[in-house]
Amino acid sequence: MADDVLDRKAWMALAVSGLGMFLVGVDGSIVNVAFPSFREDFPGVTNAQLSWVLNSYVLVYAALLVVTGRLADRMGRLRVMSLGLIVFVIASIGVAISPTVVSLVSMRGLQGVGAALITPASMGLVIASWPTGRRATAVTLWGACFASANAFGPAIGAGIIELSNWRWAFFINLPLGLVALILSGRVFVETMKNTSTRPDVIGGVLLSMSTGLFVLAIVQGRDWGWVSLEVMISVLIGLACVSLFIYRNNGHQEPILPSGLVKVTSFRRASFALFIFTFGMYALMLSLVLFLTDVWKYSTGLAGLSTAFGAAFVTIASMVAGPLADRYGHRLVAGPGTVICALGMLWWLMMLNEQPNYFVGFLPGMVLSACGMGLTLGVLAAAGVSEVKPQYFSLAGGVTQTARQCGGALGLAIMFAIIGEPTGPSTAYEAYQWGFSFIMITSIIGTLLVVRVRPSVNSGS
Repeated sequence: MADDVLDRKAWMALAVSGLGMFLVGVDGSIVNVAFPSFREDFPGVTNAQLSWVLNSYVLVYAALLVVTGRLADRMGRLRVMSLGLIVFVIASIGVAISPTVVSLVSMRGLQGVGAALITPASMGLVIASWPTGRRATAVTLWGACFASANAFGPAIGAGIIELSNWRWAFFINLPLGLVALILSGRVFVETMKNTSTRPDVIGGVLLSMSTGLFVLAIVQGRDWGWVSLEVMISVLIGLACVSLFIYRNNGHQEPILPSGLVKVTSFRRASFALFIFTFGMYALMLSLVLFLTDVWKYSTGLAGLSTAFGAAFVTIASMVAGPLADRYGHRLVAGPGTVICALGMLWWLMMLNEQPNYFVGFLPGMVLSACGMGLTLGVLAAAGVSEVKPQYFSLAGGVTQTARQCGGALGLAIMFAIIGEPTGPSTAYEAYQWGFSFIMITSIIGTLLVVRVRPSVNSGS
């Protein structure tokens, strides 16, 4: 394919893969808006316990992304994506009919397995279908599907919850998943299997265990205590697993993380910048609805609808970010994006108060942060794969998304620690002020890191 020429197949590949990511994204954001409903349906369960509805998904998702990315590159990206869609739909039905918190958490974990199969495989399929010179556009538009789902999810979920209840909000995954599964089989041609050498299965297990244990320590740090025995054991075992993984990875004939990928500077720097930036972005997505319900006492439906403008601006910014990055370079787009996010939080710190002032206080800050998020997340992911060889497309995507999920898990844990259990609107307002300060600081740090991301514009593989 010519370096900058797009055909119908490329757009179809983006549409089908984007539908798969929309499925993953809308589900995650619906969980955020359904959180108050979980409290009502499961009385006596604390916020910390209910946070496992979020954490179980994040833990499993983050732990498996790298391994499933490697699996997709070796065994076939279409095959892995199709399996992920089937698992995700089945798990979504399980979530919808869960009678207890334990079953709800378990099914959310299974959703994490499905999402981990879908994400790197769909990203690899898109990158392989688009010309090298338009790769940033491809990845940012793919990411825009996920971002718009995250942004529109609260409004979609709130509407469904208001009309019925939170369980019906998860049944939406059934038709979306089936359509994505059928279309993927018609649009994509399966990539060839690589069976020349045996993969490092033990290395994959060690990497998944270490990532999972680190995320476990993060999400449970507040409840267990950051210096508790449980957290220390999780971290120490995680360190042991990652040490063994590095030893095996360096000596195995078919390692999980090949040196040809790890040595790519733009891949390393973009992944780390994404890790730090998502500290604040996941905390922001959680706090959008909770601030409105905890401080201003909005209903779940009104809170969800009130975030719809943010959804629109995330989508618009994501759509324009890719072409700009293809033309001017990744850091010249993502850098201003992080600054705009920080300005959004500064606006909230200066203009929000305990009394509702949506149009003057809340809306401008939300629009700024949404635009910044749209300009940054997809572009950093694109920078991470801009100089990667074709045989590592899904693996590189898995690593960048792991960085995003681990950063998000840490951001959520910090945000929950900051918010605590507010006893009224006044204490909640003070807690969210500290939370917005945290988000602003991570955006500023993200700016400093993005400056160091310097992949060649329109670089080849």
